[in-house]
Amino acid sequence: MQGTSSQENELIQRACIELAARGEVSATLQEELRKLMGDRFSNGLELVASRKVRRYAFAPSGRIVWAVQGRKSEYQVIPDIPFCYCDDYYFRVMDGKRGLCYHLIAQRIAAALQQFDNIPKKDSQYSNVTARWRAREANSDGG
Repeated sequence: MQGTSSQENELIQRACIELAARGEVSATLQEELRKLMGDRFSNGLELVASRKVRRYAFAPSGRIVWAVQGRKSEYQVIPDIPFCYCDDYYFRVMDGKRGLCYHLIAQRIAAALQQFDNIPKKDSQYSNVTARWRAREANSDGG
């Protein structure tokens, strides 16, 4: 039997394929997503619709950094791993209770639909862009 993470990743992949091809998700797949993920898929869609997903594109390296504005903060997400800096990821995804947080879901939906704020930056600006997430992590470590 597949674990939660595998099931969620498989469903999100199917949803993103449908979104990229048709711009919508079938009713059947929507129901599967709702049953497995609860509100996280619809919350991810809402973030995309609200233009809360950002893609920083650095030149000339071609490095890409994704960020998603959630309810409490903006979080860096790393879709290839997948990883997010939010509490839901730390407490539920890492514990195996969930496969994905809604920030990662939003990033995947945004990429499939090509609906994100694309922010071009120079490589020399990389540290300035990522400093806010590093500072937040350093402060949460107790100093």
